[in-house]
Amino acid sequence: DRDSNTIEVFVGRVRKKLGIDCIETVRGLGYRLQAPAGDAA
Repeated sequence: DRDSNTIEVFVGRVRKKLGIDCIETVRGLGYRLQAPAGDAA
């Protein structure tokens, strides 16, 4: 169907706006947010 890649498009747009790699794709499960490297919390 036409909406089969809605999540992929949304995640791609968020990644582009953030400009950092903090969204990790977990194959077979989905996505995971993580702190950028070198960011002490």
